[in-house]
Amino acid sequence: MTFEALTDRDYQRLADTLARFSDQDCMNLEQLDGFFTALLCGPMPVKPTECLQIILGEAFDDEAAFPGNQALERFASLLMRHWLEIARTLKEELPFHPWLDADEHGVFRGNDWARGFVEGMQLDYDDWGPLLDDPAQAELLAPIMALAFEGQEDEDMQDYLREISPEQRADWLTAITPNIAAIHRHFARLRAELETGGED
Repeated sequence: MTFEALTDRDYQRLADTLARFSDQDCMNLEQLDGFFTALLCGPMPVKPTECLQIILGEAFDDEAAFPGNQALERFASLLMRHWLEIARTLKEELPFHPWLDADEHGVFRGNDWARGFVEGMQLDYDDWGPLLDDPAQAELLAPIMALAFEGQEDEDMQDYLREISPEQRADWLTAITPNIAAIHRHFARLRAELETGGED
């Protein structure tokens, strides 16, 4: 897989562009990273270009969001390069590290990343059934679910809504790296079958 990895400056440009649309329900970079990760390690092959409306929120239909086609193309290129970087990491079984931004207190909370991941799961939630129905495998999602639903009112997620200690948060954030690799392996055969149309 050949691509030009994003530089720190590229990542800043991508983050700044997403931040411009924060009041239009656009994802931030941390959410985007979680969202792309779910799509890439889940069961259904999905192209990032098919998800622009989800990523940009209301800005997707805002004709004034980008000053011209070139600006939009540059943004799409940054998205694709970030997508390819995550894809390469997972495919080559390199250590996966989620993109996390510190809050105003300098704490890496991971909530936005986890919420982006869950949003990615929800695109084809039924297809995550083989993992969710296996108690041992479903535990791989426990840290992500806990972070995604922290502080939210959701009766179905009461087990995840308790207050999280700094030590527990650190453990859950650390668990994301091996758990994502395991989830990617879990769906590898199914993804391959879908990508080839089930051919041998």
